[in-house]
Amino acid sequence: MTFKIRPLSNALGAEIIDLDLSATLDEETFTIVHKAHLEHLVLVFRDQNLSPECQITFSKRFGPIDFHPADHATLAGHPEILLVSTKKQDDRYIGLPDAGPMWHSDISYKKETSLGSMLYAIEIPDRGGATGFANMYKAYETLPAHLKDAVEGRRGAFLAGRNNDKHNFKIRLTDGQRAATPPILHPIVRIHPETGRKSIFANPQHTISIEGYDEVEAKNILAEIFEHCFQPKFTYHHEWRVGDLTFWDNRCVAHIADHSHLDDPTYIRHLHRTSIKGNVPY
Repeated sequence: MTFKIRPLSNALGAEIIDLDLSATLDEETFTIVHKAHLEHLVLVFRDQNLSPECQITFSKRFGPIDFHPADHATLAGHPEILLVSTKKQDDRYIGLPDAGPMWHSDISYKKETSLGSMLYAIEIPDRGGATGFANMYKAYETLPAHLKDAVEGRRGAFLAGRNNDKHNFKIRLTDGQRAATPPILHPIVRIHPETGRKSIFANPQHTISIEGYDEVEAKNILAEIFEHCFQPKFTYHHEWRVGDLTFWDNRCVAHIADHSHLDDPTYIRHLHRTSIKGNVPY
């Protein structure tokens, strides 16, 4: 297959042009895509026309599907696909309309965290709705020495429903869904299992504490780390087009969604997300 790879920013990200993901990729093409993903961390496949089955099949080339705990917000007949959607049926949201309002790594609150996520744009508004991505390799590599010393070798507690009470979510995890994902300890600085590089894994949406520090100390350390991590020089903000499939590496990338127009009833943002199961961070 003939296709092009074009970097999207100095921080991270590349677009893949003229590659049809509805067809099965041969091994040579898949290897090129895999290497590009490890190099650029975020890939944007333009002008796709994907059925749910095609998205699931492509996701499984990288590993098993990781099912989201919000099983009430999945696509009918396809529990592998989480609906990131502002659409309503019978005056109720069919999916998660305001997922990811803070910087985070998907499913970082499970023992086995996510390798990566794929988000496919079906309906996109004419304003707002961008997704920001941050290169957590670069954030770690440029982290001031006193912060590296503060967190190197330490674990943090990660929680799925941390911001149920701190953010006015339209759809919240139920008590049962929260109980199924109790706090889990992961390294604040993790090693990528394929590249061997270190990155900051802590994130504002799910990290609630650091082993060995009291609540105030941990809060202050995390705040200083996050102020460093999400500087513009480490980020790329993706303006969606219909047909974009974006695939990011949750092991070394944090992301955030823009929901600034969510209360406008004419604002429709409808996407399909799959997540791929990864490893226990170390």
